Amino acid sequence: MAHILGLASIAVLLGALGCATPHKSDSAMFEGTWKGQEIGASVAGECSLVNAGKNFEFHGADPNVWVKGTFTFREDVNPKQMVFTITDCPAPQIIGQTGCAIYRVEKGTLTITSNGPGSSEAPASFDAPGALRLVLKKQ
Repeated sequence: MAHILGLASIAVLLGALGCATPHKSDSAMFEGTWKGQEIGASVAGECSLVNAGKNFEFHGADPNVWVKGTFTFREDVNPKQMVFTITDCPAPQIIGQTGCAIYRVEKGTLTITSNGPGSSEAPASFDAPGALRLVLKKQ
């Protein structure tokens, strides 16, 4: 359950509270399927993130960990931020919650770090203690 909450926060990374205006140039780059690792996850293995328009679907290495939602970009801050809202997941108490994440794309690798859903604060850094971090490559 704690892992689902962490992933949901990444989902919230993809949504609206505390973060702002869509960043058009990043929208096209985010489209599609990304696969990689959840850094610090309790289950080893590959995770996936599929983005279509302003919608996302995340599946963790644990098949019981998945999150669907919507997201927007915030372009007026550094590092860049994503705000997300959870629309579906196995934990009903977090459906409808929003969150904020930071992201970067370097050499074809997307790194996303997020605090839990319900937190309007973006993580202080990409390796912030207690935050969930995804390191993904576009497929």
